[in-house]
Amino acid sequence: MLKITTAIIVIRITGVVSGAPSVSPVLSAVSDTARFSWEIPQGGLGSGTGFYTVSPAGAAVFIVASTGTAVILPNYRGRVVYQGNIAARSVTFTLSNIQTSDAGTYTCGAGGATAIIQNCGQKLVVLGKPTTPVRPVSTTPVYNQQVTLTCSSTSTTVPADHGLTLTYTWQRDNTNITVPSPGSPYNFTVSSRDSHIYRCRARESQGLESERSQGYNMEPQYGPYQISLTPSTPSYTVTEHHALPSITCSALCRPGCTYRWLHNGTTVSSGAMLQGQADRSETGSYRCQPSNTHGRSDSVTVSVDVQYPATVSMFTANSLGGSVTVNESDPVTLRCQVDSNPSSVIRLLNGTEELTRADNSLTAEYRLESADCRQRGNYSCTATNYIGALVSQRVELLVTCSPRLDGAVSQQLEYACRLGGNVNLSVSVLAFSPPTFTWGRTTSTSQDLTGSSSLVSDISVTARLHLTNLQQQDFGEYSLTVNNGIGGSVAYTLSIVSEGPPSTPTTVSVYPEGPSSLRVFWKEEFNGGATQTFTVEYSTDEEDWKTAGTYEETGRGNYVTSVVRDLNPGTVYYVRVAASNKFGSSTYTEHVTGLTGNKVDYYERLQD
Repeated sequence: MLKITTAIIVIRITGVVSGAPSVSPVLSAVSDTARFSWEIPQGGLGSGTGFYTVSPAGAAVFIVASTGTAVILPNYRGRVVYQGNIAARSVTFTLSNIQTSDAGTYTCGAGGATAIIQNCGQKLVVLGKPTTPVRPVSTTPVYNQQVTLTCSSTSTTVPADHGLTLTYTWQRDNTNITVPSPGSPYNFTVSSRDSHIYRCRARESQGLESERSQGYNMEPQYGPYQISLTPSTPSYTVTEHHALPSITCSALCRPGCTYRWLHNGTTVSSGAMLQGQADRSETGSYRCQPSNTHGRSDSVTVSVDVQYPATVSMFTANSLGGSVTVNESDPVTLRCQVDSNPSSVIRLLNGTEELTRADNSLTAEYRLESADCRQRGNYSCTATNYIGALVSQRVELLVTCSPRLDGAVSQQLEYACRLGGNVNLSVSVLAFSPPTFTWGRTTSTSQDLTGSSSLVSDISVTARLHLTNLQQQDFGEYSLTVNNGIGGSVAYTLSIVSEGPPSTPTTVSVYPEGPSSLRVFWKEEFNGGATQTFTVEYSTDEEDWKTAGTYEETGRGNYVTSVVRDLNPGTVYYVRVAASNKFGSSTYTEHVTGLTGNKVDYYERLQD
């Protein structure tokens, strides 16, 4: 039996890793008793065989025969009590009087010398007291800023791969500190200019706690405060080219401060005393700014009033001057800053149109919430305080926009032409930058579709296509694709039809105009290639239709209006409209009804 045990010990020295445990480690302090418990994997034992357990040092601890009888090896007798059950593949035992040399992984194997059982065993972690942390160290402590305290200790728990972590607790002036995440480093904001003593202590998870470290005396430094000016006069009035007032600045700082004076945010002198010559650029607010390596602060503001005529010091669109380009729908903020004393009347203009006015002011601002292509142009800021001449400054605003039909131009998308005749197609679009135009057709044509274009204004372009000697296959739809690289291309469809009667008017409506008249509205449609006129008829019975009058088209596809007069008060009338040109007439619209007003009620309303 001893020979078998010896062979087993030698083999297990190289088989510890192979039999790595799959259960949680056993934690124990020195001199305590540790209880081990794991299960031999299914199939880990051969038929009718026993198993053995090997210590981390490679020595056999005990051997269990197939009958379940355990034999404790000499080095562990008196310390090991076996409680397992081989039939249930349960390995359970206690090891008393734990020493640091016992730490490590305990593994098991089958009856053979080389039959290592995989995933069978358990690690023993022997807990040690962490070393006393060294005196904490910190980054430079500055009042009202973050500081980092660092605490350092070493684990004495074995084995080294025990997997436990050290955390740290802190004291300030012998009082425990509650921190969100105990540990090292400890980050916090220095909330006092007073000094404090900090100590730390290390604790191992599920383990022991160290002694407290020596104290670290933290004496915060701080930037300037309690700034004062002598004299404390809040404002001065001086004449241009005279000396500025003499004002001395002081502050409490650690380390000591240097001083500078700022005028409207710009440094004008160094040193604790304000000195210099007053001219128009010196008008405005002065403040002293003491500073050291840990910060800077500002004194109260002293106002110096130097009177002089107005000048425009800055005029911008979206903080840019000169020529400024924005995208359509972008917001645009016009901002003007004037240097003058007394303050000025400031006007922001679009050409001659006043956008906004600021009286007794040094700044003016106007915001375009959504820039439109048509809002490009020259914007100006004018200012005067009635001491000198009116002054102004200009900004050119350019608004990029994707192509769209120019609503200010009459657009015709349907044309009429005779066979063998000529026709000029044209489309006017708004776009910036100027677009390119591509004419096309889905069916074949003998026509040249090159086309041409011309600028109507900086943002309006007209595309033209001249077609000659139209044949039957040339009638139909043509496409015009417009693209200026902004927002994608747009396409329009233009139709060429044979000349003929006009289309029936649409959207007819009738409203009372008085006790004896009705006002009629309708929308003119395609005129069939020739000037169209409109005939308005009315009736009280839908049979006896009377003509109220004829009316010329506007030629712009607009609504047309007329008045039917000499009607009976308080009567329902039926009204219809038809269009005609030299090629024929359209059908009449569906009739609509209108009710004339009551004569007495109408004149009573006029008197009211």
